[in-house]
Amino acid sequence: MSSNRPEKIADLLKKEVSLILSHEVKDPRLQNMNITAVKVTDDISIAYVYYTIIGKSIKKKESKVENNVLIKLSGMLRSKISKLIEIRRVPKIIFKFDESIEYSANIEKLLKNIK
Repeated sequence: MSSNRPEKIADLLKKEVSLILSHEVKDPRLQNMNITAVKVTDDISIAYVYYTIIGKSIKKKESKVENNVLIKLSGMLRSKISKLIEIRRVPKIIFKFDESIEYSANIEKLLKNIK
């Protein structure tokens, strides 16, 4: 029997991470970061946070944030989230650039070429 707890935690994490990024993070490299999705593993040990950068290219090479910045951010977020929500253990946060927008733009371009 599958539980919907990971989905509930993913929704809650998406909301909290977005709020923290918009109100508390002062790093200019992270100012325009947009959280597009959060996926949590079934055992709730890892949360994959998918992001894009508003106002930059949709291409991964041109918009990706440095990995060491994201690692520091994930530690800070885990600390803040553990104080905000009542959960036994906050999942490890791993950031991934959301390539779905670039992928869908490529598909649209291919479809236009067919016409």
